[in-house]
Amino acid sequence: MITSQDNEKLKMVRKLSQKKYREKLGLFVTEGEDLARAGLAAGFEPRALLVHPDCEVDGEPVEPLLLERASGLASGTRVIGVWHQRWAETVKETCVFLDALSDPGNMGTIIRTVDALLDATVVVGPGSVDPYAPISVRASMGSIFSQPLLKASIDQTPEPRVAMVASGGEWPGGHSARVTVVLGSEREGIQQVVLNQCQESWTIPLRQGRAESLNVAAAAAIACERISSTPVVGDKG
Repeated sequence: MITSQDNEKLKMVRKLSQKKYREKLGLFVTEGEDLARAGLAAGFEPRALLVHPDCEVDGEPVEPLLLERASGLASGTRVIGVWHQRWAETVKETCVFLDALSDPGNMGTIIRTVDALLDATVVVGPGSVDPYAPISVRASMGSIFSQPLLKASIDQTPEPRVAMVASGGEWPGGHSARVTVVLGSEREGIQQVVLNQCQESWTIPLRQGRAESLNVAAAAAIACERISSTPVVGDKG
């Protein structure tokens, strides 16, 4: 059992709360039994799996107070996993491109949404929050282990590219699944340099006189559902 706060694995967990160490080491942390089981089920080999002595997950026991101190959750945790990051090397024909997305909760929710609805790559564009940040990982609800992620710029994604905009776009009756859906930051929207490389613009129709816009994660879910469920247009194969 780990009984010292100077244990190297506990030190590593504390370091990985910072982006610079996640990038340097290529690792990330999960907390909780569900995420640990999701990682194992997806075939990930944990770098470390630290558990409460009474936990049913098979790992290395840690003195409970030390495990609580290492946790980033206010309520503490019974399992802390350390895992290797996985990044896709190629992009699929269907993509969701995230342009300077700043909220980690939205990042994780979008990863989960794409995993649920599309056979697609989530492309993390320049300036976007780290998808392996703790809040992003928790919001993904395990999809961080199964949803392909790629770091790339907009010109590395397949055409046609469709910009999701708050106003001025159309809403398609049908569309080929071979498309890159582009989502912008929560406040500023899509950068002009990225908009310039999009061939279409979509605007989700909203009720008049009600909310003026949607959360970016909600917009992502509606766009993904539209692609996955509408009749295919223009595909021959």
